[in-house]
Formats: sequence, C-alpha cells, structure tokens
Amino acid sequence: MTMPDTKSGREKKGLNKEAQLESELAQRELGAEDQQEPPRFEDVDDELLAEPSELDELDN
Repeated sequence: MTMPDTKSGREKKGLNKEAQLESELAQRELGAEDQQEPPRFEDVDDELLAEPSELDELDN
C-alpha cells in the first residue's frame, strides 16, 4: 500500500530537490574555480538558465 499524497510530503520533496540543485551548483562553482577556460555551451545546464521574459520582470 502506498502512502497518500500530502501537502507536507510535496513540500518536503520540493525542499529536498532545492537542496540537491544547490549542492550541484556549489560543486560546479568549485570545479569552475579550477578551470582555466570558460565552459562550452554544451556543458551549460538549461535548467539553470532564465527565460528572457523572466529577466524583464527582474528589471522592473
């Protein structure tokens, strides 16, 4: 029997995912300090890129 979907469970899962992504970003930043050349476009993760419309909202 599976557990029912609850709001607290979804929130906990979201917090875990956020912590996981922050950890991955921190590891990338530490690795980037050791690199001499900038990352290639293929190495950039689109999950961390902002949409142009989101940038407009930040400017206002």
